Amino acid sequence: MLCLLKLISLIILIEFIHSQQYVVKRDFRASYQYNSFTVFTNDERQMIYRIETQYSLSYAATIKSILPIGDFVIVARIDTFLGSDRVFTFRILHAQWGRWIDGRIYQRNALVYVIELDLFQQIIIDVSPPRTPEMSSLNSVRFRDGQMSNKIYADYTQRSPWLSIYDLRLFSNEYPIELYLVGFSVVQRRL
Repeated sequence: MLCLLKLISLIILIEFIHSQQYVVKRDFRASYQYNSFTVFTNDERQMIYRIETQYSLSYAATIKSILPIGDFVIVARIDTFLGSDRVFTFRILHAQWGRWIDGRIYQRNALVYVIELDLFQQIIIDVSPPRTPEMSSLNSVRFRDGQMSNKIYADYTQRSPWLSIYDLRLFSNEYPIELYLVGFSVVQRRL
């Protein structure tokens, strides 16, 4: 019964937050975590996700949806594929379908990642290099359709080179937000 209540709360929360902007803030580093993040609503008043990463011999991450009752539900897991630092497997919980979806992300080159998600088409993650030397640590990242380069699903940018705060914008409800958070955590693991 408690699991059903958690799932219903998660569905309601996800329906409420789609097609909006989010703020993603990097946490202070702990010795066993690297590049862990908290995702807030655009007004930064409500924490809605946690991205917790771990490095041992390989990279792994867990994405948790924070429920209004102070609990959480794990909505995604990411692991490296056979120890690779360029191929990652993941599972995301599709709340509307009530089941897990498997996928993988691989790094095609320094600025392009490809997401392959079961039952869906490819999504390309483009990392745009900074436009000026003064902005050398700033990246703009777009999630676009693998077939049509002008169809953008989501993007994020870093606010300033001195702050680890990112603005994440969703332009489509075609894919769950957890997919973009998986892509965000894989790209940000190296930055």
